[in-house]
Formats: sequence, C-alpha cells, structure tokens
Amino acid sequence: MIWQFWASCLFSLFLVGFTQQILKPEQMKVDCNKDVAGTIYEYGALTLDGEYIQFKQYAGKHVLFVNVATY
Repeated sequence: MIWQFWASCLFSLFLVGFTQQILKPEQMKVDCNKDVAGTIYEYGALTLDGEYIQFKQYAGKHVLFVNVATY
C-alpha cells in the first residue's frame, strides 16, 4: 500500500519536471513591478557572513530565492 503512495508521488513529480522543460522562458516571464528597471543581475545581496554577492555570477544557472523575513 505504501509503495503505491510513493509511486504516485514520484510519477507526479516526473510529470511536473517534464512540463517545466516544455515551457519556453518567454512564456514564464512575469512583469511584477514596472517601476523596477533592469534585471536581477544588476542587484546583489548580503550573505550571513556580511559578504556582498552580485547576482550576475549566477547568470545561466537555476537559483531559488527564499524570503525568510518576519514581521
């Protein structure tokens, strides 16, 4: 019974991964804020160690941004 659950989960993940490869980058582009100029590669962020990292070093790579801010 549990193997059927895992098989259905893996199959679902497989289908999601397959559909991601079909979409073209132009179709996935979203214009969230028209007042912001340029691309993400013109910005950077501070690491936990206080080092400034420019995002342009990640051009052409997959990057996941996670907002961990609290209020």
